[in-house]
Amino acid sequence: MVEVKKLLAKALDENCYVIEEEEVITIVDPGYGLSEEFTKLVSDKQVRILLTHGHADHTYDADQIAASAIIIHELDRPLLLDPSKSLLTFFGKTRLLIEEGMIVTPEILHRPWKCLHTPGHTKGSCCFMYGERYLFSGDTVFSNSVGRTDLPDGDGIEMERSLRKLKQFFIERPDLIVLPGHGPETTAQSILWENPFFT
Repeated sequence: MVEVKKLLAKALDENCYVIEEEEVITIVDPGYGLSEEFTKLVSDKQVRILLTHGHADHTYDADQIAASAIIIHELDRPLLLDPSKSLLTFFGKTRLLIEEGMIVTPEILHRPWKCLHTPGHTKGSCCFMYGERYLFSGDTVFSNSVGRTDLPDGDGIEMERSLRKLKQFFIERPDLIVLPGHGPETTAQSILWENPFFT
């Protein structure tokens, strides 16, 4: 069974997740202040980064990891390449030192990974599903709330559509463990019962 390790980037209480599979280590949303943790990930396995969206609190330490690929939806690619769009300068960093050729889209993912495009918080926001057990929801949905839509690239109408799609997804998978970008982990069933945006 695959282990999911949660790391907390304390500056904005952002959750980063590390999933170690047989041949690859996947890091989801390497946020601000975690570079020391990543240096401990000494392994001969391939390392890749999944970004649920392009905001700096989820991408800040992406350039501190010796990764073979950075996977992000094409609509959020500009947020990685232009720090003024990702709020990166708010954290005192002028740019991410990433080679453009390393940035790829979620289409390269294969089972047990699946990408769900859930725009609203940003145009390219995604949730990543691992097998039938875990959903990494980024800033799309939290245990009792949803992501903001009043930031650049946010869209309330798109968020409503994404939440409708996720609601049906959760109804079909009530035992799914939801691992959000901020706050505690939860389940699809708990979100359906307790999150006011889904009840």
